[in-house]
Amino acid sequence: MSVNAQISRELVQNYIDLELANYPQATLIDLYKNYFQDAFGPGHLMNDTNAAKDYLIKELAETDYRDTILFQPLGIHRDFYRINLSLVKNGTIALDTLLNGMKESSVLARKPELSDWIIEWNQVLDIIQAYKPEIPNLQEDIQTIHRNLEKGIVVSHHSRQFTETYRPHYRIIHKSVVERWMTSERKGDRPGIQELIRLEPEK
Repeated sequence: MSVNAQISRELVQNYIDLELANYPQATLIDLYKNYFQDAFGPGHLMNDTNAAKDYLIKELAETDYRDTILFQPLGIHRDFYRINLSLVKNGTIALDTLLNGMKESSVLARKPELSDWIIEWNQVLDIIQAYKPEIPNLQEDIQTIHRNLEKGIVVSHHSRQFTETYRPHYRIIHKSVVERWMTSERKGDRPGIQELIRLEPEK
């Protein structure tokens, strides 16, 4: 996105509405993470593919899976989806398929330069503040994100409130990979990915 391009207010409001419909306890930190993930993808997780696989296996062994959102498009461009790891646990998506999808996706993100990213995020932030001024801890989180960006830190974790409420377990996959998965043949008796996406409620 060009630094001179104007962000669509409607698209920003739509991405906010979807995040808050799925996760009513989300804060600005979580809205930032959503928007960041659509711009930068899973690249920071794929610097070491062996470590990424080990961490994924460890996470799949956990039992506290509260998040019921299977797929979620991210940001205003919807270049990336969050894919719930429950789909790997139940065999809908093979572990190696997910890992290969992450690897493929890591080079497809637009990854704006820091200066461009700050300009873009500030445009988004202006819309968020006008549209949802009641978001808890809004001003504190604005300052937290600002301090991180001043240090060149663009990556963000979920807020504690989000993590404790939803216990999220997901990975980020580019839309082109998800679209290819959707056209693959279904095997066995479980619904295929294309059926599951259609089962997700309209937002």
